[in-house]
Amino acid sequence: MKNSLNINEKYELLVSTLNMILVPLKEPGDLYQDKIQRSLEELEGDYYSFLNTTIIEELYQTNLISKNGVVLLKKIRSTIEGLDQYRWNAEDFIMDNNWCEIRRLVIKVFLSELK
Repeated sequence: MKNSLNINEKYELLVSTLNMILVPLKEPGDLYQDKIQRSLEELEGDYYSFLNTTIIEELYQTNLISKNGVVLLKKIRSTIEGLDQYRWNAEDFIMDNNWCEIRRLVIKVFLSELK
């Protein structure tokens, strides 16, 4: 991650990362499990980079996320970090209760905690 990212770019990368946690759209001609697996591979690095405390605090200080948003985003990150590696597959991503809880938190952030 470049240090030269401005606050708006950091915000966009955070939102993009959160979007990866949501169930991707099925598109014609695309193998859905492959699409999910590619998304998981990208998410594995991006959540670590863009759901980190430094970025979250910067976004809070600039009023782009609320205090409750800070709490939720940190919970999302810690829950992802706590997932067993064997849960990082297409079927578990869709069906596992832990992933479903993470998605529920992301939706909550989108509905009320981002500016």
